[in-house]
Amino acid sequence: MGKLSLRSIIILTIPTLFWVVGLLFSNIWWQENILSVTAIPFLFYCLALILTLFLRNTLQFIFCLPFLLLWGYVHPLDNSSSLPLCPQTLKVFQYNLRYENPNLDPLFYYLQQYPHHLLVFQETTPEHGSMLKEALKAQYPYQFGGQPRIGYPSGQLVLSQYPLFNMKTIATQAGHQIIHGVWHPPKYKPIELYTAHPPSPRNAQLWAERNALLETLNNLVEDYLDTDNASPAQLIVGDFNLSSTSERYQALFGGFKSNPVSSWPNWSGLRQYLTIAIDHLWAHYPLEICEREALINMAGSDHRPIVTYLTMHRSDQPK
Repeated sequence: MGKLSLRSIIILTIPTLFWVVGLLFSNIWWQENILSVTAIPFLFYCLALILTLFLRNTLQFIFCLPFLLLWGYVHPLDNSSSLPLCPQTLKVFQYNLRYENPNLDPLFYYLQQYPHHLLVFQETTPEHGSMLKEALKAQYPYQFGGQPRIGYPSGQLVLSQYPLFNMKTIATQAGHQIIHGVWHPPKYKPIELYTAHPPSPRNAQLWAERNALLETLNNLVEDYLDTDNASPAQLIVGDFNLSSTSERYQALFGGFKSNPVSSWPNWSGLRQYLTIAIDHLWAHYPLEICEREALINMAGSDHRPIVTYLTMHRSDQPK
């Protein structure tokens, strides 16, 4: 049976207490970053549970198990989630290419074999952008990014099988760009599209700039939805450098749905359940997310690409 000593209780409780107390003081850049990596306590409790089995200490095992289940729930293990029925699917492909990506051939091969309706890229260099636009222009004739005086706003490129209207950029005070326009697949109502790539919060300044962009985008979406002629179908896509387990993530885009999928870092040998979700997509009714899935066999970037399957409710489609 074994014993459950006070020392064992303290050791097994400290990681959870640290996270709970830390959430009360998470308005510090490094602290918010650490608290966002819920794989740390999850892995701790996995190892602790294995140790209790090895020591044959039943009481410690029973005490540890609820903590493991808690962190398994907070840090989802599943690669994707789906609805049982998803008619008339729209497919959105999103991918942070990584500026230093030496080889896009696997990406070209995948996109030619498995076409999607909308492609949204981040960390696109001019060389990457030129190759993508040229190689995929037959399949994706509607493009935003790479044009004169536009370039690649915050490294972003949007390619589509279907028309893109009124595409423009909106800059934050720090100069980070949000792309905003209308995406109009046939047989669907127009979809208001937003894409963004705020900076990685690796220091206090970039953390503040990321948060300012998130606030700007959140206000932009809310203000648009409050207008008289607003289209209810809204889509927000990008690498937001924000973990889905953070409190800040939970406060964004009220009324939108998002299924987080772990996608970073894409390191060789690192299991997906030890990664975090920072590449996001939000959809507003009548759009609905049917499924999101990270592709695990794409090399060249520190991010995994994500495919999202969407549907629009029939009652809200044009006749």
